[in-house]
Amino acid sequence: MILLDTNVVSEGFRATPHPAVRSWMDAQPHETLFICAPVLAEIRFGIALLGPGARRDLLQAGADRLEQSQYLGRILSFDARAAAAYGQLAADRQKRGKPVGLIDGLIAAIAISHGADIATRDAYGFSELGLNVIDPFAFTP
Repeated sequence: MILLDTNVVSEGFRATPHPAVRSWMDAQPHETLFICAPVLAEIRFGIALLGPGARRDLLQAGADRLEQSQYLGRILSFDARAAAAYGQLAADRQKRGKPVGLIDGLIAAIAISHGADIATRDAYGFSELGLNVIDPFAFTP
């Protein structure tokens, strides 16, 4: 199970996605790739910041496809297990003087609670949270 971070998912919205990310995504069994509710929230937030127009409509349709077809049945929620994981990791980081950002903390907690690896460009940030990190931006086929 691999949880995709927002920076990986958002490559699919670009006119020209990063070639390494596209190659990495194509090399993965589709059923092993998951997204989570906080990633969808970040995507929707970015779209909502755009003014009305064709670009916003196109991105909105792409976000709808993520939810309704592309990742249908593979969208992880922030549940009680994730809440327990978040509480522990956020407290540990706070005690060490290195607080974690809310969204990254939620994404990390969901990954931890599901035993998932995380695919992200932010390798250092998520590895600091105890996750096994995959960097699709550094992929070479």
